[in-house]
Amino acid sequence: MKRRQEEKSQQIQEQRADKSKEEEAGPHPVRPAESLAEEESEAIAQQKEAIREEEAAARKQIDELDQMVASLRQQLQEMEDRWKRAAADLDNYRKRFDRELERLRFAERDFVLREWLAVVDNMERALRAAENASDNPWYQGMQAIYQQMHSILHQFRVTPINPKGEFFDPQRHEAVATVDLEDQPEGIIAEVVEPGYIICDRILRPAKVIPVRHQAKKEGKK
Repeated sequence: MKRRQEEKSQQIQEQRADKSKEEEAGPHPVRPAESLAEEESEAIAQQKEAIREEEAAARKQIDELDQMVASLRQQLQEMEDRWKRAAADLDNYRKRFDRELERLRFAERDFVLREWLAVVDNMERALRAAENASDNPWYQGMQAIYQQMHSILHQFRVTPINPKGEFFDPQRHEAVATVDLEDQPEGIIAEVVEPGYIICDRILRPAKVIPVRHQAKKEGKK
């Protein structure tokens, strides 16, 4: 279209150049005014047509650019959405990983502490067996070591629980036997075989207990 406009402009310039040459060549017949007006009108019409074509081409280019910009904006929005989803997935994965790592850390700590509690239990049994030798320096030294063991447990916020006199709770206690005591209510813990331990208000090891169970009621149910 631009080339066509340039050709028309060149034709107009050539016509004007021919007119100038005719004027330089000397007198020439006077052309009718109607003929000159028609030529000028035609030239103006051609220029207007060229302008319209140029405007149409410009509008088409603008429309194509608008479509390209809209497509790029859509692509940018899609990429931004994908980036946000990827960032959210990564953040969720990091949180899950941190929770799992924390769970494994606590599980490993609890395992080690339960193993340590077995050593504490053995020390308690040894001290009970040697209570008659409480004045012996060896016994006093073992008692100091036993206190140090509990000090280490305290550093990890581990505390013993002695549920004697409480009602049996399967979430906190482990029944190793039962005893029939008529003067005690059903389910009361009569004896603690092995103390339990809690850590941060959570059961680390349930207490092994002997709760009361009335045999008469049991036989009556039969």
